[in-house]
Amino acid sequence: MVYCILSKLHTFCFCGLYVFYRLMASSNLERNTSVSRLCKEILSSDEHIYFVTSLNKNGKAIEHHFRNDRIFTKTSAQETEMFFMQRTLQTSLSMEFDDLIGPLDFITLQRTTLLEFIFPYSQGAIFVLSDLDVISRYLAKKILFIIQDFDWKIHDLLYV
Repeated sequence: MVYCILSKLHTFCFCGLYVFYRLMASSNLERNTSVSRLCKEILSSDEHIYFVTSLNKNGKAIEHHFRNDRIFTKTSAQETEMFFMQRTLQTSLSMEFDDLIGPLDFITLQRTTLLEFIFPYSQGAIFVLSDLDVISRYLAKKILFIIQDFDWKIHDLLYV
């Protein structure tokens, strides 16, 4: 009798874990598809944007899309990974002051050849490269709007 109850409990727990795993896998697939769509949408939002990547909270590239990969074709995989980690760390450190001076919207870096934008979002950070032929604040606000819309959709997907 005790064995039967334990056996049924074990089966119930196993089935429950299996269902939980399937829901998580389905949720992760939906989230990854959404992140891919987000990167594509940002890339297509302006012709001067030529590289978009989503970085997780550890600085690892989750998804990327590009028109022209002129920067990262010149770097090794290790250099690219270090570059992404540095951008994620920079974002994380900047967010340490959110309570004191307000939340971080984005970081803009201007180089002699391009603009870099870093946007914190629910999944980590979005890293964007663009030509200098843009009004940086306008482009950043346009991208920020797309990301905030994405975050609301993800929030609704998870909590509704």
